[in-house]
Amino acid sequence: MPVFGKTEPDRVPGPDASSGTSGTVIGAQARFVGDLEGAEDVVVNGSFEGRIRVEREVRVNPGGSVEGEIEAGAVVVSGRVKGQILARERAELRDSATVEGSIQAPKIVIAEGAQLQGSVAMEPDKKEE
Repeated sequence: MPVFGKTEPDRVPGPDASSGTSGTVIGAQARFVGDLEGAEDVVVNGSFEGRIRVEREVRVNPGGSVEGEIEAGAVVVSGRVKGQILARERAELRDSATVEGSIQAPKIVIAEGAQLQGSVAMEPDKKEE
C-alpha cells in the first residue's frame, strides 16, 4: 500500500509487531552457529547451524537452511533442513521443502513436491491423552 507516494518494502513472513507477537529472524545473508532457545517465533531466511528450541513456531523459508535439531510447537519448512524435527503440535513440509532426517509430530503435512529422506513418526498430542 502506498504511503506518501512510496510503497512499503516487502514484509518478511513471520512475527508481526502489530499483533503483539515478536520473534527472531535470521536474515537471508546471515549465518548463525549455536543454540537458540526461547518462547517466541523463529524465522530462518539464511543459514542456521545448531539447535533451535522454542515454544511457538519455527519457519524455514525458501532459501533458508537449518543443520541441526528443531524443537517447537509448530515447524513449517519451505527451505532445507538436515537433522531432526520435533513439533509438539504440527509439522508442515511445503512443496519447496527438502528434509534429510527425522520428523516427529502428532500432525504432519507433506505437500506434493516436498522432498523427504528420513523417518516420520506421528505420535498423539500429549494434551489429548
